[in-house]
Amino acid sequence: MFLKLLHRLHVPSDVAYGMAMASILGSIAVWARRNEKNPANAERLGIFIGLWAPTFMIIGNALHIQEAQTPELQRETDVLADKATQAAQSIGVS
Repeated sequence: MFLKLLHRLHVPSDVAYGMAMASILGSIAVWARRNEKNPANAERLGIFIGLWAPTFMIIGNALHIQEAQTPELQRETDVLADKATQAAQSIGVS
């Protein structure tokens, strides 16, 4: 249901993949900025932020699958497959 809503709102899968990368980079940044007074807190926060990355990757993958199943993309894929078949036949590849 959540993924269909994101797909209807035209959220591309690249956004979720970008958020996963931001999560990884944010995790490293938070960990690197830990202070001497309470380093364990920054380390835990960095780990917490880093744990979001797999979730965003899963959402991105699901959105990518939804994008691939849209009728427009299927038509474009069929056209490209026909052109590839015609090109292969014109050069004699069976």
